[in-house]
Amino acid sequence: MCGIAGIVGHAGGAPIEEGALVRLRDAQKHRGPDDAGTWIDPQKRIGLAHRRLSIIDLTPSGHQPMSTADGQLHLVFNGEIYNHRELRETLESQGHRFRSSSDSEVLLHGYREWGEALLPRLRGMFAFALFDQRADAVLLARDPLGIKPLHIAQFDDFVVFSSEVQPIRRVFGSGGTDLEAVASYLHWGSIAAPRTLYKKIRALPAGHRTWIRSGKLGESSPYYSLREEILENPENMSEGEADERIRAALLDSVRCHMVADVEVGSFLSGGVDSISLVSLMSEVLPRPVSTINLSFDVEAMDEGKLAQRAARELGTHHQRVDLSVDDARDSIAKAMASLDQPSADGINVGLVSRAAVQSGLKVAVNGVGGDELFGGYATFSELERVRHIHGRLSRLPASESLRRLALLGMDRFPHSQKRAGIRRALQHGDTLSGAYFSVRGLFGPKQAAGLLAPEARSAVEHVDPVAELDARARPGEVPAQQQMAYLEVQQYLQMQLLRDADIMSMRHSLEIRTPLVDHVLYRELFKIPAALRQAGPAKRRLREATRPPLAERYWKRKKMGFSLPWEDWMRSEEFAWALPEHGVFDAAALKELETSFLQGRTSSSRIWALVTLAPFLD
Repeated sequence: MCGIAGIVGHAGGAPIEEGALVRLRDAQKHRGPDDAGTWIDPQKRIGLAHRRLSIIDLTPSGHQPMSTADGQLHLVFNGEIYNHRELRETLESQGHRFRSSSDSEVLLHGYREWGEALLPRLRGMFAFALFDQRADAVLLARDPLGIKPLHIAQFDDFVVFSSEVQPIRRVFGSGGTDLEAVASYLHWGSIAAPRTLYKKIRALPAGHRTWIRSGKLGESSPYYSLREEILENPENMSEGEADERIRAALLDSVRCHMVADVEVGSFLSGGVDSISLVSLMSEVLPRPVSTINLSFDVEAMDEGKLAQRAARELGTHHQRVDLSVDDARDSIAKAMASLDQPSADGINVGLVSRAAVQSGLKVAVNGVGGDELFGGYATFSELERVRHIHGRLSRLPASESLRRLALLGMDRFPHSQKRAGIRRALQHGDTLSGAYFSVRGLFGPKQAAGLLAPEARSAVEHVDPVAELDARARPGEVPAQQQMAYLEVQQYLQMQLLRDADIMSMRHSLEIRTPLVDHVLYRELFKIPAALRQAGPAKRRLREATRPPLAERYWKRKKMGFSLPWEDWMRSEEFAWALPEHGVFDAAALKELETSFLQGRTSSSRIWALVTLAPFLD
């Protein structure tokens, strides 16, 4: 796991400034404290830079930027290729000779052998840039599910890329705040690729690649599509066959994610996802798993005792890190400063990542993705409820008039969290994407526009969260029974959870691995009818894939998640916070929202989203 950066100048343009390249690289030192390198071509037109966190091939032969022996191909790579040994064997049988045991070198030889056709052969999490001297072009690519980030900015005389947004902003500028991105953030609590918060900086979408030729950035194009992957109808099968196939696919994914030259440990809460993964890890590893649990001094929030019991039963080397709620509160400002872009979530990952590093881990498994695959979120049932209500409403005479009257009537009452949800459901729930927005959205379009200053409001009136989700994900093309899981992967998982996990863990130089977010696993599990895969209670297929299945005490209880008492802190004087003071916003509207929150009529998630946005506005 690493940080990558580069500058690609226009043909005949000014030579690359090495100092700027080094600043771009070292702004990401936290992503790779073990080693650093740069490479600039003799014409000073192409510059590649790398910060290294050594996980595979710990020797100097894994140093990057990495080049082929003939000097024709040059690479910077962030991530892990879990099938690199199998690919190496194939390439060696075709005459390729390797100088290291790193997965990075496999990319160089794989590209030489297959060109862009290398990309579908890769299993792992990655973002890389490869300069092909003969083609005089740079290939940029990102893994199928968007686990690792890659950001690109086109300036007048050069193109810049980086693992993170803020290094580009600090070294070269950002072009200013993108008002459409602000609107999108208010809608969802995150910003979907290819947008970032800034006009000039764009994110390469998951499963995409693009080329920089003669210093000009081309259009990105997909080499992988989850939608196309699951267009085939699920196979008919019995419950017993579904159980067997799920277990085999999970074991295969866990086994792949153990590939490393350092120890791979795991977070361990008292929840189904983490205990199931640690149990599966214990089956495939020849040694006890090292596990870490972050425990709090408030019983209602703490799963430490349950995690310790699971660790004893699974025979892990377990470390419990105790953190007071006061310490957690005092760490928030530093955690906020670690974000690369604003997020309505994410701070919790930073706390547990810091604890993992303090315990001695360099790589840790995370259970993100389990709720999307196995139907663990309440949004699955909420979306069905919204669509059912709209279905019944549409069968009534004058249904559209009734809906408009209901919306008009609701506008006459004071705002409340419950009414806001009902309003979104009435307004948007008649379509699949609209129903999803009604249960996952943060601010509705009218509410978001109302928070903005008049000049900003007029600039974003056309930003429609439902239409944009429809255009980007095209969920209506997915088989009906798979649509909710598909939307959760495309929106909440990719645009928020994975992004936050990467930036907050790498801020502490920790590599997070996600066995439940793997495109080969998805290929297998989406062949299973959703009714079987998502059967409950408590993600039944996942917890019964372990040997023995998880005991009732780990799942027959209220789902906790990893949460902190934000509402209490923010409504008291225990935690200082402030809404943005910026020309983009209407100060009176923000003051009204603050009052609504303090009176219990607006959720802390909305306030927190605005608090984390403030430091990032240009």
